Parts: sequence; C-alpha cells; structure tokens
Amino acid sequence: MPTKKKVVFGVFDWGLGHATRCKPLAQALLKAGCTVDFISTGRAIKVLKEHFGNRCEYHDVPSVTSPYTASEHFVLNFIINGPKMLKSLKRARAISKVIIEEGGYDLVISDCRYDVYGEEKRSYLINHQLRFAAPVGAEMFAEAWLAHRMGKYRKVIVPDYEGKDNLTGRLSHKLNFIKRRKIEYIGHISHIERKKCKKDIDYLISLTGPEPQRSLLEEMIFAQVRELEGSVIIAGGNPDTDKPKIPGNVTYHPYLGTEEMCDCLNRCKCFISRSGYTSMMELAEVGVREALLVPTPGQTEQVYLGKYYRKRGYFHSVKQKNLSLHADVKEAERGDGFSPEWDSRQSVKNFLSVVGV
Repeated sequence: MPTKKKVVFGVFDWGLGHATRCKPLAQALLKAGCTVDFISTGRAIKVLKEHFGNRCEYHDVPSVTSPYTASEHFVLNFIINGPKMLKSLKRARAISKVIIEEGGYDLVISDCRYDVYGEEKRSYLINHQLRFAAPVGAEMFAEAWLAHRMGKYRKVIVPDYEGKDNLTGRLSHKLNFIKRRKIEYIGHISHIERKKCKKDIDYLISLTGPEPQRSLLEEMIFAQVRELEGSVIIAGGNPDTDKPKIPGNVTYHPYLGTEEMCDCLNRCKCFISRSGYTSMMELAEVGVREALLVPTPGQTEQVYLGKYYRKRGYFHSVKQKNLSLHADVKEAERGDGFSPEWDSRQSVKNFLSVVGV
C-alpha cells in the first residue's frame, strides 16, 4: 500500500487546543508526502492557515453550535441547546459530505468533528473524551451516543496512555459501550518540544478556550496579576484581540505561535491556564511540575480533569470564582507533574502507523 495519500483533516474549533495538537500530526503527514486539506472554522482555521500557509487547502465549514455562555451551568445549557446543536451538526455534515465525496480522499481524519467522515474503512477519529463527565444517568446516555457516532470510524485514536498512569482518567478508560479493539492509545501529542534552557520566566499565563469564559478569566487575571512578584508573560489565546493596559512586569501577547510558546513554556517556572487537555499534554512533554489550573466554569471535562490532576498530585486546580493568584501559585509549587511513557515524537509515529502512512 502506498504511503503518499490525499488526506482531509477535520479540526474542531471550540478553543484552539484541537488546532494546536493537530499541527504535528498534519506536519508528519506532509513530511510523508501526503497532501492535506483542512475542514475547520473560526479561530482554529486561522491558526492552521498561519502555520501551514499554502502547503494545504482549507474549507471553512461552521461546526456544532457552542453551548458556552457566561453561566456555570454547562450541562443545563448543553441540554437546552441540544436540538440547536444537532441541527448545526446536520448542516455541517451536509457541507462536509460534499467536500469529502468530491475530494476523492484516501484518508478522512477528524479531531472531534463528528461531521467529518467518509467510508468507515478510511475514516479515523481523534478524541480524548470517549465519555462525558456528567451525572450518572446523563453520563451513560452521552457515552452511548458517543459510541454510536464513533461507529462511523475505523479507529478512535486517543492521545493518551492505556495504563493506570494516564492523563484522561475515566474520560477514555474503563468504557461501557465502545469496543476495546476500536481504540488506539498512541500517547500524548504536543506541538511544543522540550528544550534545555534557563528558567527565567516566573509565570506564564495562557488564556485559551471558548468565549465568553476566556475573556472573563482574562479580566480576573488582569485584576490580580499585580500580586505576582517577578516576570509575567500572558498569552491571550485570541489572535483577534487588542493589547490591554497592563502592569510593567507583565508582557502581553494576543497569541503565541508554536515557536514562541515553545520558548516560553520551556523557560517558565510556573504555568497558569485552563485545564484544557491540549495544554496538559504540553506540560507533560516539557516536564512542567508547577502548574495552576483554572477549569472553565461548568465545562465538565475541564472540571473533572482539574480534580483528577489535583487528586493524583500532578497539578493544583482551583475554581475560577475562588481564584487567588498570590495564594494559589504557592499551592502550585507542591505539584509533581506528569511523567509520560514516551515523548510526542513517538506518539506521532504511532499515529502514522494507525492510519497506515
């Protein structure tokens, strides 16, 4: 079977995590001689265009309507917006299906975009959340629904480890409905590489995730950042925002590209961010031990991961409404970090093996 294939890559757009973690995977496909077209939208497709430029083609297809609001009641909003979300998924599927059929792709790869799939034998899904963290009844129903959607793919590729020392906990282990043979655990993926350098940044604050909660956390950070002693770098996580007024010890960047983020993360002593899974994989890759996590309010996955990491002693986590930078960074010093079984380069090789490239 030839390795050079025509690939379409669907990338979810709720936050920038899916786009950033797909960079090394798409880069590896290109290096192997494949052609890569992207299906994405919003800030995610903007980041992909900035990184890959004219090496790839891009299809801007709106995805599932986001249920995020300023409220903490994510599950309730998710239920209320369910019909609207399903309608938007159906609309996205109608567009993506035409693109996939007319494109004549050898491989269809989707990072959490359930509208992007072709024939099962050539379709692959990347997802770290095979079970929603929710009340028992809702959790079982959601897991069954996800298992049904995942049935459209040949393999479900999980960027985590199968053993007890893992980053996702119950989100992708000990599942009820998805058959084990359908799952491939490839290890963590990071577009950030580990480097040996001087730790001369006291605090690196990354403000990522969907609106409006990203901006709400940003306001809280700006109100408290004066309490931090030492150098502070803030990555706004939104390439469309303007530079705000900030204290003299703070450097603000609307968005840090791969090289800039790699440099800052390797140099930082303490990392402050959401408990978004992509950020957690980056911490694992670089070997960051001190991290303060602020889960997006009501976002059940991040809330679960924050509690999971705190319980296992990896990182400190605190509710957004209880955030006290000065006190919480002290707690973050006690973290042990997460030690992965192998580095991201091996995970990328595992990914290529799974998809047959």
